[in-house]
Amino acid sequence: MMRRTPLFVSLAVLTFAGCDLDYPRVVVVNRIGPEVVVRDPSFNGCRWATTLNYGDHTAMKACLPGRGRVHFKKLDLAQYSAGGSQADDGTPRWFNYQTASSLEAGPGDSVILELTRE
Repeated sequence: MMRRTPLFVSLAVLTFAGCDLDYPRVVVVNRIGPEVVVRDPSFNGCRWATTLNYGDHTAMKACLPGRGRVHFKKLDLAQYSAGGSQADDGTPRWFNYQTASSLEAGPGDSVILELTRE
């Protein structure tokens, strides 16, 4: 009985690891503009708790396969410095956005999702 338990655990771990290998690997890149900062991008069940300056990218993550939009918070530093994107106390206002088009990530794919002005 003692030998079956480690074997069963090993088979269960390999089964779940095999399913994870089929998920698409996704990276999000901020290509909106030098004055725009992106925070907390998400796509198909994955959320990156990070802030991206222009040209920065997220770490690669395994996401659910399928079509979806990238959701994120955006701060335009040009508007902020002009006083248009701040609360009364001067703190920056992050606005929620999503990409205009749906993007596809299939099983086993490696996908780079670039956020642009379009």
